[in-house]
Amino acid sequence: MKIENSVILITGGASGLGEHMAHYFSNLGGTVYICDLDDKKGKKISEDSGNKIKFIKCDVTDEESVKKMIEQIKQEAGKLQVLINSAGILWTEDTVSLKDTHSLSSFKRVWKVNTYGAFNVSKHAAKLMTLNEYSDDRGCIVFVSSVSGIEGRAGKLAYSMSKAALIGMTLPMARDLGKWKIRVNTVAPLMIETPMIASWKDSDTGKKLLECIPLNRFGKPQNVSGLIEEIIKNDFMNAEVIRIDGGGRLGHF
Repeated sequence: MKIENSVILITGGASGLGEHMAHYFSNLGGTVYICDLDDKKGKKISEDSGNKIKFIKCDVTDEESVKKMIEQIKQEAGKLQVLINSAGILWTEDTVSLKDTHSLSSFKRVWKVNTYGAFNVSKHAAKLMTLNEYSDDRGCIVFVSSVSGIEGRAGKLAYSMSKAALIGMTLPMARDLGKWKIRVNTVAPLMIETPMIASWKDSDTGKKLLECIPLNRFGKPQNVSGLIEEIIKNDFMNAEVIRIDGGGRLGHF
């Protein structure tokens, strides 16, 4: 699938990795929509891009909000070829502490945003993709998971579970959507230098994580965006989970 002139939706596109991908694919000639709850930041990104990046305020956990967003894209662009599920929240909390146990409410919140939100947007986006002109490559869905979804760190129970669920959705969704010629793949990054990661990379935790990576450096947002570009362009890449981690292995970290 060509990036140029394709309509691309990126969830969580008002910050971090999602924001980088929005600029990356817009610069490659894609018609980019981003959705986020942060309408102030989202509108500024759109304005700064000269409206090349279009912002829609959307709560990915709310089905009616998602339906409204997909309908707006349909009315404005007439199609949707690519969905990148980048929306997510990071959470740290021990299963048991001296004072209490892991909060059920925080567990549910992480699940709702990271997993249910991705499922919610994907199913409605896929429905719109089925209306694309019939070809061998009518649509491409990408989940942004994490190495934590494969080998979760201590204190990352809820986060790791939510990211593992995206990996678990990849193959069955690819099989479901194969008859429509829609592909589904997942990327699993480790320690990508978004502003959030950059703020604590020099901490003790950051230094320990760096020791787990043979290349002895963290990844850049363009490493992930470039990988997703190749996934979109390769029309036989389907149902795969690809680690992008510099060879990092967390072990018992």
